Formats: sequence, structure tokens, C-alpha cells
Amino acid sequence: MNTQQEETIVDETPNVQQPGTLLKQKREALGLSQKQVADRLRLRVAIIRNIEDNQFDSDLVATFTRGYLRSYAKAVGLSAAEVVEAYEVHYVIEPQEQKMQSFSKKTKRDQHDSRIMLITWVIVLVIIGMSSLWWWQNNQHNNLTSSSERSSLITEQTNPQSTSADPILDQLPTVSDLTVSNEVPAVEQAEEEESPVNDSRVEPILEAEPSITPATTENTPVNADESNLLSMTFSADCWIQVKDATGKTLSTGVKKAGQSINMRGETPISVILGAPEGVSVTFASEPVDLSGYTSGRVARFTLP
Repeated sequence: MNTQQEETIVDETPNVQQPGTLLKQKREALGLSQKQVADRLRLRVAIIRNIEDNQFDSDLVATFTRGYLRSYAKAVGLSAAEVVEAYEVHYVIEPQEQKMQSFSKKTKRDQHDSRIMLITWVIVLVIIGMSSLWWWQNNQHNNLTSSSERSSLITEQTNPQSTSADPILDQLPTVSDLTVSNEVPAVEQAEEEESPVNDSRVEPILEAEPSITPATTENTPVNADESNLLSMTFSADCWIQVKDATGKTLSTGVKKAGQSINMRGETPISVILGAPEGVSVTFASEPVDLSGYTSGRVARFTLP
């Protein structure tokens, strides 16, 4: 509302006093100051001064202005209805048009807010769906990995039993070896009785006698070169498999708690431990760190 419109309204309604004038006259009649009224209403003195000067903020909603006027009128003993009526006569213009305009703006704003909320909900649902799918796939992958590791551990713990028996079987003499060794005395007796013609038959038999070689052990002499010496000490039962670069098996099978072994072979040496938490390993007199292997998991590594 501009000054020209206010002057036009005042000219058209000369018999009705403005609301601020009514309130100011009543306050002065009661001998009250603007500060006293402001303290009673818990308002700033500037607001009381603007009301008495009939300076109403056009940006302020009319409902708030009416509330200030009613409170001021009650504080000084004036009729609130009379003061509000004076305000509406002088300052409220075309209320219906203003109401329709505000309703139209509110409708447009509501439509805009509805579209924003719809887009927001769609984005949230997409994020939730993608997160759920990622979690499900990750969970399935972990389950498959755990199952395969358990199956591998069971297979490795089963196979060593048959593998560990192989060296023992290799050390036992075969039936043919026993037969040959038992036949040797008989052949020697036959040499004395038979003619030299039978000597040619005896010689192949004697040549078939297996040569006895000393059994190899896992322990290596202490005074040997320690550059590729692999030592293991077991604090718990553990299945192991150790192979060197040539594919030769240096040690395999279940080792008992309290047992210690030393091995040598061509590097790099591949090591598999069924229960790494129960084994202490040193290579070339240097300890091997096994803390990174989780308890219950098979440890696979290569030295050096």
C-alpha cells in the first residue's frame, strides 16, 4: 500500500479515526508511556511507536497486525473491535482478491513441493534397493567362500593320512625282495652241488638283490649351511605339506604337539599348514610371521 492510496482512503472515510490515533489518545489519557505499554505487551517500543504513528508494515500479515491492535486496545481499556474495525476501514483493501491470490500461490507451491517430494522418494527407494542388492550379493559371496574353504580343509586333512603312509610303505621291503633274500642261501648251497652250468642262472638272481640305502630323515645336520634351513616347532597337532622348487616333498602328514623338524630343499619352498596357530616357523634362522593367518584357516605361503 502506497501513500497515495492511504490518502485516498482517508479522504473517503473522514469520520473514522485511524487505529493508532485512538490508541495513542487513550494511552495519554491514562498517563502511560510507550515503554510501559511495551513492557505490558512484551513488545519492542518501536512496534508501539509504529502503531501509534499508523505505520503498519505491508509485508506483515494482517492477522498479526490485528493481534497487536487487540492486545494494545485491551491494555489501555479500549474496545478491541472498534480498533480493529478502524484498521480494516483504513488499511485493508480488496480482501477477497488478496485471498484468491494467496490461495493460487499456495496451490502452485503445493504442486511444486509435491513434485519435489515424489522425486525425493523415488531416489530414496532406488538407493535402498541398490543397497539391499549389494548386501545380498556380498552375503552370498561370503557364504560360498566359507563353504569352499571348509571343503578344501576337510579334503586336505583327509588326503594326508594316505599320503603320510606312503613313506612307511616305501621303506618296507616288497614280497619279491623278501623272496630273493630268502633264496640267496639256497643258491649258495646249490653252487657247491651243481655244475658250473648253473652259475649263469644264479648270477641274475644275485644281481636282482636290492641294494640297501640308508633311510632319509627330515632332520638335517646342525652344522650344515643354514641359508635354506626350514625349521618348525609344533605346540599343537597340525597337518603340514612342504615341497621345494623341484616338486620334491620335504615333509607331509600330521605332526604332534611338542615335535620339531628341520628340512632343506631347493628354494622357493611352498608350505601348507592346516593349523598355523599351533606352529612356529623359522627359515634361514629368521622367524616367519604367521600372525596374519586367521585361526581355523589353512595357511599357504612360499619361502623365501
